[in-house]
Amino acid sequence: MPVAPPSSQPPPWRTAYELLPKVSRTFALGIAGLKEPLRGSVCVAYLLCRILDTVEDAPGLSAAERWALMEPLLSCLESGGTPPPAWSARLIARLESRAAPADLALLKHSGDVLLCYSACGEMDRLSMARWVTEMGKGMVAWSERMGEEPGAVKTLPSPADLDRYCYYIAGTVGYLLTDLFYIHAPSVDKALFFRLEQDAESFGLGLQKVNILKDLADDYHRGWCFLPTSLLQSEGLTPSDLAEPSQGLALYRAALPLLRSTCGHLERAWRYLTRIPLEEREIRLFLAQSLFFAVRTLAMVAQDPLRLAAPEKLKISRMEVAGLVASLALKISNPDALAEYFAECSAPLAKFGS
Repeated sequence: MPVAPPSSQPPPWRTAYELLPKVSRTFALGIAGLKEPLRGSVCVAYLLCRILDTVEDAPGLSAAERWALMEPLLSCLESGGTPPPAWSARLIARLESRAAPADLALLKHSGDVLLCYSACGEMDRLSMARWVTEMGKGMVAWSERMGEEPGAVKTLPSPADLDRYCYYIAGTVGYLLTDLFYIHAPSVDKALFFRLEQDAESFGLGLQKVNILKDLADDYHRGWCFLPTSLLQSEGLTPSDLAEPSQGLALYRAALPLLRSTCGHLERAWRYLTRIPLEEREIRLFLAQSLFFAVRTLAMVAQDPLRLAAPEKLKISRMEVAGLVASLALKISNPDALAEYFAECSAPLAKFGS
């Protein structure tokens, strides 16, 4: 579903809203329902994070190279200036064979994204600068810690290391969104802001861990193993077994601690959602879509553990996405109905135990 910007929007904003569904259909769907100016700020924040993701995901780059590509952008967020003229060309040339076409299109229009950033309110910009910079620095640091041997798979030793990595990749986004909700939502006062912060990181970690679990084989093929090696070793596995469907049950047993911790994060994400006042219907719907998509994706593993090792990407169908969106729109302002729906969707997760 494309985001339809008002015709009065200047060209940079039209470009940003056109790029959004191309790089993330799911988030574009949720962002489209937010009110301006929150919608614009969340769109810009997501696109800035996506630029960093594109640099981080590019195979074959050293941590120093990643930082050299990210740092001019991060400096602009702090200074409010523009990157050196050669930066965008260098970025595209370095990543042209390492990124998807939609992400390359975003890189080519990074100047438009920065113009939109400059048009956001001062408090919005301060929050984006803080949390996007935190994300970028963490990405570079963990790229180096996970190993830089040519041709070697990047690995994380322990679940604690995975949690710290996910903080930089997604926990930061939870805090950034919480800031933006506080800035723009009249019903989110200072006391509620601090209560939301208690679960903001977990909301991000829950979504990120679901992404990791559904992309295990894909990530391995591009040189990353996010399932901690200590968990793999507990079942006599190595990172190469992520690409072996015959190891499905062993891989599922190894992943059980990760599956359980993900369920814990999603429970806290549910608490975060339910703390958003009913008056902020659009924000509740935005959050609920991401949360319920993640829960249903994880339920697919509970229903068929072998899906975790299948070569096909673990993904809910467009029809199910449409059904979830429709159901959430009906239930989002009815706490009892929403709670019943969450219990129904998350019931299969009990299979993972505690």
